[in-house]
Amino acid sequence: MPMPTYQKLDGPEGLIFVTSEPGTVPEEEFNGLVFRNFMDAAIRLTYHQTALDSLSPSWLALYDITSPAVAQSPEYKALVPSASKREKQIMADLGSVNRRVYENIISYIHPNTQLASLPAQYVFVVHMRVTIGAEDDFNRWYNEEHMVLLSKVAGWLCGKRYRLVESVSRGVKIEPAEDEKPYNDYLAIHELESHGFMGLPEFNAAIKTPWRERVMKSVTFSELRLYERYKVLKPLY
Repeated sequence: MPMPTYQKLDGPEGLIFVTSEPGTVPEEEFNGLVFRNFMDAAIRLTYHQTALDSLSPSWLALYDITSPAVAQSPEYKALVPSASKREKQIMADLGSVNRRVYENIISYIHPNTQLASLPAQYVFVVHMRVTIGAEDDFNRWYNEEHMVLLSKVAGWLCGKRYRLVESVSRGVKIEPAEDEKPYNDYLAIHELESHGFMGLPEFNAAIKTPWRERVMKSVTFSELRLYERYKVLKPLY
């Protein structure tokens, strides 16, 4: 088993993860809504725009919160009803919007990373759905092998892992389809100094191991996205 090159990072226990597409909304108004929305509930807000892929949605807002319970608080739930008429119209005109609430599983930081350098310029977002019953092996692989190997990639600063609590699109809770195998939804966010890491041999080594091949058989869905930092409104460190 590879020896760790990271250290555990203490931090917020919850995350509000919002992806969106402006649609017909002017960018200035679109950004203004993102900056206002959930601001009081967040410990830190970082805002990202798609960097090197052409996928949609192209905008990502990350709101660190003290715990997932914040998303069920009266103050948080009052944000939408208290929005102005114009803000409600902007929400209706968005091309897409999805809000997910996650609980933090564990976070790691490279020993050479300075907290002042976070959030990094780039975030690599990995979303996976794992069949229930296979999660123990999946989590051991991610924590004991995969994160270790990724931490050897040049420019890797930190990695955070989450489990989904709820997903909502335009006020409607997203539930698994009846014909889908039961699964749990996992998210990993890796912060990096540069975007060329996928071509590095250390990254290729992290995604080509026998253990990974085994656990990926229990992954029913995966999505990889790369975002570039646009703005930081509330620094965490």
